[in-house]
Amino acid sequence: MTSIAITEFETRLQWKGAQRAESRTEQAPSLPLGYMASGQSSLDCWTPEALLVGAVEGRTLLSFLERAKTEGLEILFYQSSAMGRRVDNPGATPHFTDIIVRPHVAVRNEEDAKRARHIFEELPRGCFPSSMMRLLPRIEPVVEIWEEARASERDVFAARGMNTSVTLSNHGR
Repeated sequence: MTSIAITEFETRLQWKGAQRAESRTEQAPSLPLGYMASGQSSLDCWTPEALLVGAVEGRTLLSFLERAKTEGLEILFYQSSAMGRRVDNPGATPHFTDIIVRPHVAVRNEEDAKRARHIFEELPRGCFPSSMMRLLPRIEPVVEIWEEARASERDVFAARGMNTSVTLSNHGR
């Protein structure tokens, strides 16, 4: 007999007047929500579209880390950016045509880099939102090999509370 797990996600939304709202869940701080006007989102709040792109980016990270852990792959560094492309045509429903996630990952050697690239190749089909919607996110990873000295340098920066992506970029990258 096969068993399945069902997880429910519940949020609460409260309108705050004009084009503003606040989204809440019992597990996290509330998020201010706003709207897009003339293709630009409000500066002081999240749009539902930005949350969708952020959800895909976050799911990419968590799915990658889960697979890496299962396969015994040590990840030294992970940082990403994501972009969603929404098309608004007069008389048509706005829709996303692309969601692109650009993870930047560091591992110890070429074999680990191959394994990391392989995981990224397999992620889009089983990763939210493609497993729940009809849109496959495109994942464009940068996988680096860090020698032992570089990995130690990252640990020093992290211990000092410094942003390793900014600090290490001064090393010719």
